[in-house]
Amino acid sequence: MNTVEVRLYASLRRYYPDLKSGESLSLALDDNVNLENLLDRLKVPRKEITIVMVNGQREDGSYLLQDGDRIGVFPLIGGG
Repeated sequence: MNTVEVRLYASLRRYYPDLKSGESLSLALDDNVNLENLLDRLKVPRKEITIVMVNGQREDGSYLLQDGDRIGVFPLIGGG
């Protein structure tokens, strides 16, 4: 069993309105769960996710999650 910390940023926070500002989700996952599986479990529409970082590094969906990983999920952020 692995426990990971997930932070949703900007507009993605609306999918978990009970989280306080700066608060993360702590999720217990079975072994051999990859990032793709985790994103499915979060139920955030994929079209709204632009970047996923694990421990400060950009990773793709095949990344196998490890105990203690910190995941940041970011939407497209525009500016002008």
